Amino acid sequence: MVSPTPMDGFTDSNVEHLLDEASMRFENDNCWVIRVPARLCLAADHTDYWEAFTPELVTFASDSALMNAVISPRSDSVIRMFNVGEFEDCQFDLNDDTPPRATGSNSWLEWLDACGTPAPHWSNYVRGSVHHAQMHHDVKVGFDLLIDSNIPPASGASSSSALAICASIAIRLANGLSLEQSALVEETADAEWYVGTRGGMMDHATMVFAKAGKMLRLTFRPFTARTLDSSAQLADYRFVTIFTHPSDKSRAAQLAFNARALAARDVIPQMLADSTEKLPDALNVAEISENVMRKYPALHAADGVKLRINDWLVFAQGELQRSQEIQVLLHANGEAATLGSYMDQAWKDAGELYGIRTPEMDLVANACRNCEGVLGVKVMGAGFGGNLLALVREDCLDGMRDTLAKNQNLLSRPVRDSILVHGPGQGVSIMTGPEGDMNWSPLWPTTEV
Repeated sequence: MVSPTPMDGFTDSNVEHLLDEASMRFENDNCWVIRVPARLCLAADHTDYWEAFTPELVTFASDSALMNAVISPRSDSVIRMFNVGEFEDCQFDLNDDTPPRATGSNSWLEWLDACGTPAPHWSNYVRGSVHHAQMHHDVKVGFDLLIDSNIPPASGASSSSALAICASIAIRLANGLSLEQSALVEETADAEWYVGTRGGMMDHATMVFAKAGKMLRLTFRPFTARTLDSSAQLADYRFVTIFTHPSDKSRAAQLAFNARALAARDVIPQMLADSTEKLPDALNVAEISENVMRKYPALHAADGVKLRINDWLVFAQGELQRSQEIQVLLHANGEAATLGSYMDQAWKDAGELYGIRTPEMDLVANACRNCEGVLGVKVMGAGFGGNLLALVREDCLDGMRDTLAKNQNLLSRPVRDSILVHGPGQGVSIMTGPEGDMNWSPLWPTTEV
């Protein structure tokens, strides 16, 4: 059990402004202060939910894109959410729309089916984590939550998953529940289905298991998390995210994301198990059984959605191979230029095979590649907008900024707000230490399974 600290006990901390805001809003002076990093994926994006093979991903947490949260336990059943940024304050009661206690493996999905997808709102990522915890744990009291984040929303850096992690930790701290890492990751990934997407665990696992200065190797089915040393050849290079335009969060984009999840989780694995013949190039969702489609109600109701079976399988196989080769490269202290070439291969496949690039993203990527010292560029996250991830020589960062400033018309935000430089950072941290000497410490001292 991690005990809360009085707000005035966080002396000389680097979150004083956030604590001042919390003291004006919260009813309880005792609180926890946690930090959740953005997730960056170096290899094998979009494959964590593939069932046809054991995915291997290389990811890391950002040391510069971070979400800070102040959490205070309440004595009643209310959840109150505040945000330093542009999102409106809101609240709900644990006793409203309470899910039933889980009685089987499909209980959460059955409840989601009955509720339907909620209207888009930032609080849904908190509600999902809280409702999932209610279904599986003894939850009695709520909490106050204040968020301050520089992770750009709709960017592919998973600000939404960071918020879901904050909420999962908050409901557990407030109710004295276990914070076991693997369970937290799996349950939060399932909880995020509340918003209507059908994603995997990559974001949450990276945020929980990452270690400062290290890359992270994640596998799924079985789930493992192991740190990787970064190549010494990368010492003079930095990872840079460039925000192009907000990721499309429309119903059409959600359908596109879930179509890929449906193919990866259910359709292609079953086809491979049933036949050794060549797979069809495309398949209409209307041809898929209702038993499978119940996990994807919006897709089931949509008309004419097609799954690009062969292209998407080739994409996933290529991502797996690149991930394995990048792991060898890091272990062997390989050249930065080779890593950049893998990123460029992933970029090509993300457009031609997986179809998640936009024309606007292509224009920004071309401008970046024309900059000196840029070795590779790839899509970040689910695509359809958001961030690009580039590998850039450190002494060329200013030149890259200048070039993009001259091409400001290609970006949806000012250049100064569009570019972030990252190194491998620590996973979820909690502010601890003696009064007057507060420090960020890993919430979990050991971060491998």
